[in-house]
Amino acid sequence: MSTLLSYVVYALVFVGVVLAVEGVWLSLRGVAGEGRAIRQRLARLRRHAVPGEIANPVAEDWFERRLPWLSRNLLRARASFGPRTVVVAGLALVVAKTSLLALFGAPLAVSILAGLALGVGGPALLVSGLARRRHKRFLNQMPQAVDLIARSLQAGHPVTTAIAVVGKQMPDPIGPEFAVVIEEMTYGLERDQAMNNLVERFPSTELRMFVASLEVTRESGGNLSEVFLKLADSIRAKAQLRLKVEALSAEGRLSFWVVSSLPFLVGGAIVLLQPGYYAEVASDPLFWPMMAVAPVMLTLGAGTIWRMVNFKI
Repeated sequence: MSTLLSYVVYALVFVGVVLAVEGVWLSLRGVAGEGRAIRQRLARLRRHAVPGEIANPVAEDWFERRLPWLSRNLLRARASFGPRTVVVAGLALVVAKTSLLALFGAPLAVSILAGLALGVGGPALLVSGLARRRHKRFLNQMPQAVDLIARSLQAGHPVTTAIAVVGKQMPDPIGPEFAVVIEEMTYGLERDQAMNNLVERFPSTELRMFVASLEVTRESGGNLSEVFLKLADSIRAKAQLRLKVEALSAEGRLSFWVVSSLPFLVGGAIVLLQPGYYAEVASDPLFWPMMAVAPVMLTLGAGTIWRMVNFKI
C-alpha cells in the first residue's frame, strides 16, 4: 500500500512540475510581444461588438466561455495573462499542495481537500484583488476626470472630444478605459453602448450617474458642464467619506491580515526550525482530523472580521 501511495505521489509531483512549467511559459508568452495591447483591445471590441452576444463564439477561448467571472475580473484588472494561465497555475498548486501533504503522511482525502482549497481559492483571491485594486484607483480618479470633461465642455469642445481628452491626459486606469470608449465609437458603436460597456467593466454608482447624466441631457437638454461640475463635487465628497471609513476601520483590517497570516508563518517557522515537531505525532489517528479543523475555524474567523470592517459606500 505504501509503495502504491509512493507511485501516486511521484506521479502527482511530475504532473505538478509539468503544469508549473506550462503556467510559466503561458505567463511569459502573454507578457512578451509588442502587439499584446493591440490584441487585447481588438479582443474587447469583438467581445462587445453586439450587445449581450459574443461576436465569434468559435474564436473565443474555451476558458473564457466557461469561466465568465474569471474573464471579467481579468479584463477589469488588465492582467497580462488569460484564464488559461490561471487555470493551469491553479492545477499546479493543487498537485503541489496535495503531493507535499502526502509526503508528510497526511491522509489522501485531507491532502486533496487542502490542495483544492489552495488551487481554487488562491488564484481566485489574487485575480479578485487585482480587479478590486484597479477599480478603487478608477473611482479615485473619477472626480478629476469629470472635472476635466466639464472644463472641456466649457471651452466649447463636444462631448466626444472631451471624453477623448480624458483618454489622452489621465493616467491608468481611467485614461486607457476612456480611450477604449473612443476606440469603440470609432469602430462603429453608439456612444450609449460604448459607455454601457465601460459600466460593465467598472460597475459603480458614480459611473452610472455619469452615464445617466449624458443620456438625460442629450434627450432633455441642459447645461451639461454645470451638471458634471456638481456631479464631480458629489463624487469627491463620497470619495472623502470612503477614505474616512477606511481610516476608522484600519485597525480591523490589520487584525484580519494578522489573524490570517500568523498561523501560516508560525507553522512554517516550526517546520523549518523543528522538523520533527509534527512528525513525531503525525502517526496518531487524531492528528490529521484535529489539524483539519484549524483551517476551517481560521477561515470562518477571518471571513467574519473581513465582513465587519468592509463597508460599501
